[in-house]
Amino acid sequence: MSDMMKMFVGQELDNQIKENYPHMQYPPCLYAKVVAVKKKGEELYEATLKILDKNRQPDSRFPEVPKVATDIPVLKDETVAIVLMYGECKPYIIGRCF
Repeated sequence: MSDMMKMFVGQELDNQIKENYPHMQYPPCLYAKVVAVKKKGEELYEATLKILDKNRQPDSRFPEVPKVATDIPVLKDETVAIVLMYGECKPYIIGRCF
């Protein structure tokens, strides 16, 4: 009976996290590849990003994210570090990765 209880509790925790805390399912800092970039002003850029996994391979759980504004000069095909503020899918580029 205790194995069934453990399974039930595990499933219930998974459901609670998915429903009430979806941002906890993903890490707050991620790699992303710059798919496209446009210069939008003197020191402002607009990038399209593809989220990568920890091995820097494309992560199929995320679609490409267009129109990410940044003041960090980024280049096409470059890998950047991003954060997802408060679990929203609004990436903020914090730096370039080498």
